[in-house]
Amino acid sequence: MRCAVLWALMACSSNGKPPPPKVVPHASDAAIAVSVDAGPPLPAHQAYPDLAAAISVTVPADTRVVGFGELHARVDRAQVRSALSLFTAALPSFGTKISDLVVETWIVDPKCGQKAVETTAKVEKNVKRPEATKSEIGLLADAAKAANIQPHAMTLQCKDYEKLAPKNGEADPIAMLALTTKELQRIAQSAVKHRDKDPTHRPWVALYGGALHNDRFPGAGVAEWSYAETIDLATDGKYVEIDLIVPELAEADSVSQQQPWFPLVAAANRVLVWKRGERSFVIVLPRTKT
Repeated sequence: MRCAVLWALMACSSNGKPPPPKVVPHASDAAIAVSVDAGPPLPAHQAYPDLAAAISVTVPADTRVVGFGELHARVDRAQVRSALSLFTAALPSFGTKISDLVVETWIVDPKCGQKAVETTAKVEKNVKRPEATKSEIGLLADAAKAANIQPHAMTLQCKDYEKLAPKNGEADPIAMLALTTKELQRIAQSAVKHRDKDPTHRPWVALYGGALHNDRFPGAGVAEWSYAETIDLATDGKYVEIDLIVPELAEADSVSQQQPWFPLVAAANRVLVWKRGERSFVIVLPRTKT
């Protein structure tokens, strides 16, 4: 009886027509099918031809402050084109919207003496910053000035250098995180307050630094190192977070590997934008062509 039922179902499904001839796939076809089916579907995202287009479309119209965050380039990571250089190249396309650009860097005050120079060198060694980053920051400042944007660097007091690297000690990363967050937040708030006095001001104040400090949804234990909540409150909910991800750097970063957007790294042949949450976006940049 069971066999009869199965045969009846097969007959109904074919509408009385003979079954189509069996097709034996070519070996290369089978390989393609396996490769397509092997990976999980990519997270929902938008694709753009370049970073300038992605930023222009992604940032909401009523935005007051944009916090751009990157995975910092390091000497022990792939030596590829940096997010900083790509951001600088894109800046002319949306620079007319920015009045002030706050950058996560500082200029050593000569009045603070040799201690300031030594501490700065220790910090750079600690974060494994490539020598080229200094030049790229300078190019970003030049591009900002060319677009009539006021660039800002962090201001360190002489006493701050002692906190960052106690006498005869190594750089203190916790002190660096705290000081950076405090300074970026202070400068951004000051810029907003100053520009708001002029009703014709440009719409955005922008910050550029590490992807930890701009986080709207920081993880447990790191919230104190993000300026996002304070800036969001100061701008009546008009703060936007944008992370810029170089795929080759994300592949070597254990934290990035755990993120929902990480599968996009493998498909980074264009600029891909993933929405983390309200006014929070991740932009995965294209791989460096070799």
